[in-house]
Amino acid sequence: MVRRHLTTGVLVAVGTFAGSVLSYGFSFVLAHQLDQTGYGQVGALLMLFLVASIPAWAIQAVTARRVARSGETDPAALRELTSPLVRWSLLVGVAGTVLLAGLAPAVSALFPAVSAGQVAWTALALTPNALIFCYLGIAQGSSRFTAYTVLFVGFNGAKLVAGIAAGAAGADPGLIMGAMAASWFATAAVAHYALRDLVGRPRFQRGLGYVRELGSASWSLGAVLLLSLLDGLLAAHYFSGDVLGRYQAGAMFTRAGYFGPQFAGILAYPKLALPETRRKALLSAAVLSVGIGALIVIGTAAAANPAIRVAFGAKYLDGAGSFELASAAWLFALAGATQALIQLALLDAVARRSAAIGWIVFAGIVAETVVILTVAHHSAVELIGTAAVCGSATAVVSLTVTAFAKHRASALLPNQPASEYAAATS
Repeated sequence: MVRRHLTTGVLVAVGTFAGSVLSYGFSFVLAHQLDQTGYGQVGALLMLFLVASIPAWAIQAVTARRVARSGETDPAALRELTSPLVRWSLLVGVAGTVLLAGLAPAVSALFPAVSAGQVAWTALALTPNALIFCYLGIAQGSSRFTAYTVLFVGFNGAKLVAGIAAGAAGADPGLIMGAMAASWFATAAVAHYALRDLVGRPRFQRGLGYVRELGSASWSLGAVLLLSLLDGLLAAHYFSGDVLGRYQAGAMFTRAGYFGPQFAGILAYPKLALPETRRKALLSAAVLSVGIGALIVIGTAAAANPAIRVAFGAKYLDGAGSFELASAAWLFALAGATQALIQLALLDAVARRSAAIGWIVFAGIVAETVVILTVAHHSAVELIGTAAVCGSATAVVSLTVTAFAKHRASALLPNQPASEYAAATS
């Protein structure tokens, strides 16, 4: 049993690392193919996309939670459970595409570095992204971690291939995002076929309480995602040209710190959803996340120059005004590592159906925004330094509250399936 768990852990760790490398490869390739202004636009569009894809993160968490709590192992029963979830995910994805595309002119006015057309192309990716995250949730909740890993790697691999092709063709950053969307439509179709033993024919069903649960999870997971992207979005408001391009390159170190420990939460989440296994899973995931985050920060500080040269090119090592990326890279990594700890606390809160951690993260977002808008926006180092400090403080408070929170089953909520627990208090 121990050996099987260890093998699964290694599989997911290697798979999430490989998928993250492929995801970063998308940015690395474009950093070489585009000038710094074009790369800055791609980075800004990716951040806008991630904010708009918050419901997709919630879809994965809620789907995984429902599948894990059901205790079903029979394929026919799982197909019956997942069929309406897939249909709801599709509806949420389409709604996100329509909304972001409609708001494209307003978004462009708020972030002048990108055009309305580029934002509209980016919106197309929201529909297949929601479906893919639903399939990831089904595989995660049923502990089909091999399927989860293959889908995660394929999802990011398709993105990389699309980026290489579009970038080599000299496409506009908006069209590059459109190519990414096209690759994900194909990925979603393949995933639906590959998981056909777990995923039934999509059907609409009312009274599931799914949308309400998505809203609650979106609030929590959206908070940590927004916190992780906040400095980059504000950078797109205050900076442009070479400085913005360097800042978006630095954001790759943030993502390394953020996604590096991700596999710990992936493995722990099905156990976090069950009161009897929560404490042990939470402690193990927290210790692992802290250790990996510390290694990433130390490694970034020690090897920033060669890492930047290989990943982005020597042009990113030259100073731009007061901003030298190599000397600030460890701050980006620290910001990401603290955000990974916050995400773990939020995953636990979502598993318990508690909103307490979401409110803590919201307070961190407000504090960071106020400091940056008032005093810390005159240089890129000020901005990322503020993000790292605010993220560290938020992580400490979130994990402290999480450590004392309780997860208990209580009476069922109206319209809640009998296999579900009701909301737990923190």
